Amino acid sequence: MKHIALRSKSIRIGDRPYTCPGLGDRLHSVYLAYQYGLAHDTPVTIHLTDDKWSVAGGVKSDKKIKSWNEILTLYPKDKVFIKNHPVENLPENEWLKYLHNNGYEAEIYYYKDTKNMHPNETVVALEISQYLKKPILLNPIKSIHQLPNKFVTMQWDSTDERRTFSEILTNKIENNYKSQGYEIVYVGGHTSLANAGYAMSKARYHVGADSGFLHLAQVYKKFEDIHIYSPVGGYKSHHLWRAINNGCKHYNI
Repeated sequence: MKHIALRSKSIRIGDRPYTCPGLGDRLHSVYLAYQYGLAHDTPVTIHLTDDKWSVAGGVKSDKKIKSWNEILTLYPKDKVFIKNHPVENLPENEWLKYLHNNGYEAEIYYYKDTKNMHPNETVVALEISQYLKKPILLNPIKSIHQLPNKFVTMQWDSTDERRTFSEILTNKIENNYKSQGYEIVYVGGHTSLANAGYAMSKARYHVGADSGFLHLAQVYKKFEDIHIYSPVGGYKSHHLWRAINNGCKHYNI
């Protein structure tokens, strides 16, 4: 069993706690643990402080717990586990010391490929981006929903206004794919992750914003079959830069 601890502090914003606030944060955490486990033929336990597991907006959230558990159902059993701990907002050394004192030889990780974007990120022994370059795709859970013969999946929602588009722009993008004969299957919103993932796996492309569903798309699709759009001059996450470097198609609009 490999034990991986999610960082206690944000790598982007100084001393701010890192709490896995978005769906994308949670999807990515399980995805990287799964890829590490496959590479080393070992199950992986992800260790979380309580604010990552169950706190949203400063209050306890059953919704966040359900989100973590839903993500785990996408993966084969006995590959990735989650262990939450009743501590919050610890300095990294105290967080690791807490885990070691409780019998877990856990490590935190860093991203070598985007280190220049995060001056606050400490270089540690476990470099995780190497496991994300050529990921092994997940077999989807079969859905009962009927899908078109020729289609793309699309998703434009983002909690970050810097990554969102006007309806005029999304209509322009959608019409481009429709003109090529593709029907559009929208994912996100109230769609379950399993249903969204199944649709993505069968689609010719996934098309959308730099959002949580970029992470879901990478679970099921080759990078070259993921098309991500960004507003000109808008914010690009380190996850998007990594996906682009690994072969994802990216367009500024």
